[in-house]
Amino acid sequence: MKAVWYIAKKDLLQVLKDRNSFILLLVVPFILILTVGAAFGSLFNSGSNQIDVTVAVSNQDSGYVGKAILSALNINNSQLKITVKQYSDPAQVKQVVSDTNSNVSSGIVIPAGTTDKLIAASSNGGSTQNLVQFYSLPGSNNPGITISQSIVTGVMNQLVTSQYAGSAAVKQVESVCNQPGNHCAQSTIDPATIARVVGQASANQEAQVQALTAGSAPAKVNTFDLVVPGYAMMFALFGLQAAAGTILDEKEEGTFRRLLIAPIRKYALLGGKLLAQFILTLVQLLLLFVIGYFVFHLTINSWPAVILLLIMASFATTGLGILLVSVVRTRRQLSPVVTLVVLITSAIGGSWWPLSIEPQWMQQFARIGITAWAMEGLNGIMLYGKDFAAIVPDVLGLLAYGLICYLIALRLFRFQEKTAAA
Repeated sequence: MKAVWYIAKKDLLQVLKDRNSFILLLVVPFILILTVGAAFGSLFNSGSNQIDVTVAVSNQDSGYVGKAILSALNINNSQLKITVKQYSDPAQVKQVVSDTNSNVSSGIVIPAGTTDKLIAASSNGGSTQNLVQFYSLPGSNNPGITISQSIVTGVMNQLVTSQYAGSAAVKQVESVCNQPGNHCAQSTIDPATIARVVGQASANQEAQVQALTAGSAPAKVNTFDLVVPGYAMMFALFGLQAAAGTILDEKEEGTFRRLLIAPIRKYALLGGKLLAQFILTLVQLLLLFVIGYFVFHLTINSWPAVILLLIMASFATTGLGILLVSVVRTRRQLSPVVTLVVLITSAIGGSWWPLSIEPQWMQQFARIGITAWAMEGLNGIMLYGKDFAAIVPDVLGLLAYGLICYLIALRLFRFQEKTAAA
């Protein structure tokens, strides 16, 4: 382990002494982030921070549940506008949501008799699961899905609570009437009416549902919340060229072959260089995010989640670097290969624009690269207010990506190239 750290320390000191490497690692990304952020600031914040969401709804219910959901979706303020497209046939809702060319983010089907089922469940203690159907495309990052689902969930939770409260009120009335000395005509107690009135009274409290909606939607989009993570990841990947180039140079110059004679294990030699690349990548990403936080006022809802994502992204990036070194044989081949990989994965992976605006098939295809996994997690934390649990799949995806790259690289990597027989 001491040999690994010694080799990593040597490579790190070489980078610090190289002014050009420092410029590539930090100064160039900062200048580009500042330029792009200023250029596109008006595009993302053009006079309004309003988020537009389109929802398809088929309301088959004649009771207060359907009315409450439609009323809650009727939002049009400076922060959020929801457009409701109503369909008579529930199948149309599922069809329009599955159409990737439509602008409908999600669909809601309220089956006939939903209100009656809720009242019956509250009276006999039955299940209130799956009363309303919510449709969305699997794996989609569209923020409209989270917003509309939060609204529907909030309304249903409120209605279920109020309906059970109504049923509890009926039981309390009956209990009081049956006590000795009390006289209540049973014909005057209408359990269904009491429960329905309490439920309707709660459903009419629109202010409570509106407050839930405002809390679920991001109040403001900072342009640099999009630009900093994307370009930080892009330049972290470009940094592979320097580290991979060093290994290829030493292979071509015969340094590796001479070091094999020394009392150093082969994989300690390689591990030291990989550790140096991991540290450089992580420091570069952390510095860009810290500078972005203080200079560009990045929205960091959870630093631990962001730091964990950056650690996993650095791990995956280092794994990709050693895989490229295992496949590419010369320094001359390296530059075009790295450039092609970085530009393609950055373009489709969300570095230049949000993943959510890409077609569904492209979002899935983008996962062949590191960028998509990292950007999905970072955008979730910084833009959509997701919690730590929500980004666990992205963390595991980056970890698995790095491990797969390492395993393939260990199979293919050669410390010295085979020479042709004379």
